[in-house]
Amino acid sequence: MKRTVLVALCLAAVALAAGCQQEKFTRARYDTLYVGQPDYEVEMTLGEPDARFSDTWSYLHDEPFYKAIIEFDAGRVKSKTWYDEQEMGEHPDLK
Repeated sequence: MKRTVLVALCLAAVALAAGCQQEKFTRARYDTLYVGQPDYEVEMTLGEPDARFSDTWSYLHDEPFYKAIIEFDAGRVKSKTWYDEQEMGEHPDLK
């Protein structure tokens, strides 16, 4: 009986951790990023980016659609940009 309870608790913890990972990239978390912040802190805040291009990271969420572009200089945030359905209008990424 103890083993069954332990296995159930472990499975619940894994499911919870997987769910939390998916919810890391949110507008609220994005808003906490600041210019000059180290890249490792950005990854701790938003999770693994969907794409990395030299000094630019891209995060994407499908439904509802939103994405963020984070630019770095020497490993620190240089700029950040948020896009969502409301702000993008007829942007080709939405088609």
